[in-house]
Amino acid sequence: MISYPILFGYRDLIGGRGFVAFVQANGRALLTEDAENAWLYGVNPGGIAGGGSSRDDAVRRFKDSYLSVLYDIAAEAQSFDEFKQEVERFFYDVHEPNEREWSAAHAAVKSGDLTTDLPQVKAETRPTRIDIRPLETERVQPDVNQLQGELAEAA
Repeated sequence: MISYPILFGYRDLIGGRGFVAFVQANGRALLTEDAENAWLYGVNPGGIAGGGSSRDDAVRRFKDSYLSVLYDIAAEAQSFDEFKQEVERFFYDVHEPNEREWSAAHAAVKSGDLTTDLPQVKAETRPTRIDIRPLETERVQPDVNQLQGELAEAA
């Protein structure tokens, strides 16, 4: 089984009780692949994973897992501020074992010992972060629309 350090970027609109939030996340995940399966394990956020028979399946199920948590938080939150606080708590919760494996795989990529067919992005240029803003409908532009998130190997 081979593990790759992955950077992902998602932009989503999440509805809650009396609010719609724009959530933009740059996170880290560990992609593991063998001949039969692929898994994407969260580092930041650490509490999610997705797997399947292909990388595409793993990516889809990982995003579904991510959105499922955001939707659950939105369903429970009584206000935008509560939603924001809980999403930040979820997102910045690091899964330590996955982070150690991510760091080892990242070192292998930086040394040239490990590559994938994914585009490479310098990890230092895309720090892990989440931005959560209430949606102000008069300022909405079509650039918030996105078919799927970005996935890149951390270089």
